Amino acid sequence: MFRFEKKYILNNLQVEQLKHRLSPIMKLDPILSGKSYYSIRSLYFDDYNDICLKQVINGISERYKYRIRFYNGNTDYIVLEKKYKINNMTKKISCQISKEQVINILNGDISISKDNDKLLNEFYLMIKTRGFKPAIIIDYDRIPYVYDAGYVRVTFDYNLSCSYDFDKLFDNDILRIPLLEEGSTILEVKYNDFIPDYIRFSLQLNELYRTSFSKYGNGRLAVKNYVGGCL
Repeated sequence: MFRFEKKYILNNLQVEQLKHRLSPIMKLDPILSGKSYYSIRSLYFDDYNDICLKQVINGISERYKYRIRFYNGNTDYIVLEKKYKINNMTKKISCQISKEQVINILNGDISISKDNDKLLNEFYLMIKTRGFKPAIIIDYDRIPYVYDAGYVRVTFDYNLSCSYDFDKLFDNDILRIPLLEEGSTILEVKYNDFIPDYIRFSLQLNELYRTSFSKYGNGRLAVKNYVGGCL
């Protein structure tokens, strides 16, 4: 199912105001397990012609990306995802893969098999036929709020950074290039068919700065500027 997804850029004061308003009506995602946030690392892929990047830059409304993602540095649970986007709506399909499989992908040691998940075989085929390869690593911390009606999910993403240090995908000392100005946070609002009025009013979305900020696209451009500045 496709879901609505809207993004906004906030400053620190706006973040604290919105968290204060949301706390009485939404709950923190149980995935936090008592922590105040969780960390996400995603490895995105692009083909030999950088088609995914070009689609972002040109504002193509219908597009998709492949990424490998894990949380809090935990390599016991890693997922391969294909994320679709049509205008302001998104959906994703995923399958769990192992750390060994990720290493094999990075080394080009892949094999289509009937024992693989359908998505994994599709991804392997894209690697073989379209030259999909690692393009960018995106890191950030997230505070998630959830509400059952409408499957509403409100997240605050901060400490965004990117890297092209693919050999250190599973390391903590990876190169990190900042993606946002200090004190800036990305607010993402996701829901299925509707968002309850009292949540919408609490967020006061009409007063916030709407953005089409792409972590992937901005990460690719940030690396290009960083490498260019080092030459």
